[in-house]
Amino acid sequence: MATGEFQVMKVPAEQLAGILHGQVVDPGATPTTVVRRSEGWTIDVSWEVTGELVDWLAGCWQLEIIADLLGGGETRHPSPPVELTFTPGSGRYTASIPMRGQLTPGTYDLVVNLTTTTAAGTAGALGGFVVISKIMVKE
Repeated sequence: MATGEFQVMKVPAEQLAGILHGQVVDPGATPTTVVRRSEGWTIDVSWEVTGELVDWLAGCWQLEIIADLLGGGETRHPSPPVELTFTPGSGRYTASIPMRGQLTPGTYDLVVNLTTTTAAGTAGALGGFVVISKIMVKE
């Protein structure tokens, strides 16, 4: 499982900090770096926000996968991003992004991209990313 960077507002870590993880999982729920395009593989993501300010967070997380084909272009999945509402009293979150049929055969760099929106719907100050190791998608 890859661990990524997590950015928070400019407050001390004891008030608000976080960690983010992501991995590619095959249909048998086993982490992998080689998948078949037509099989039900997913990217499983988990993150946790800790500190005194967790109960004060309001708004939504927005989660997407950025797939960069080596020698090709970049795509984002899903579109629009998965949206999860902040849960007061708990800073733990998980999501599973289904990827069946989303990528053509090739080798990709995958990045889990996590951003936030405020309760007013504007861009939030929390977020992070995880760079997942290269993955090969076969037909």
